[in-house]
Amino acid sequence: MKKLQPQLTFIGRPFADQLLDEQRTFTQANLEMEQNEVFQSFLANNNLKAKRSNMIVFGPENFMYWYGVTVAKEIEVPQGLLRFVLPETQVAIKQQNNQNLSFFSQPLNVVVAKFLQEVRDEGIQTYENLGDSSMPYIVQDLNLDTKQLTQMLYLEADN
Repeated sequence: MKKLQPQLTFIGRPFADQLLDEQRTFTQANLEMEQNEVFQSFLANNNLKAKRSNMIVFGPENFMYWYGVTVAKEIEVPQGLLRFVLPETQVAIKQQNNQNLSFFSQPLNVVVAKFLQEVRDEGIQTYENLGDSSMPYIVQDLNLDTKQLTQMLYLEADN
């Protein structure tokens, strides 16, 4: 459940928490990115068409939602997309099979709460408010070819 995660670069776009819809999802933001020509050509040009990721960056009072892809190597980011470098550190990790893009349209509060509960059930300590952590990140990577979803909670060094 815990592993050392090498540095990753998240490439995509952030969306403010106010864009959460009535169902507590970012379905509209996801759709906007799926229809974004810059994003789609970036995926095609870098052999990333089968990858999608989202990331939640928690703050003490709010959070930012990111949609895009993660890459392990340095890569040129086209204008219109942003880069967020995640440090090498320990992560709590969980994998699920038979997932597809609809996973990213589930209510975020349910998905995050379930994942955090599973992490805590493994005996891994987490902040009650992840925004209090120095590593306030949850990353969810989906491989569209294998249909495998990987969820990662970034942990502080002493965890």
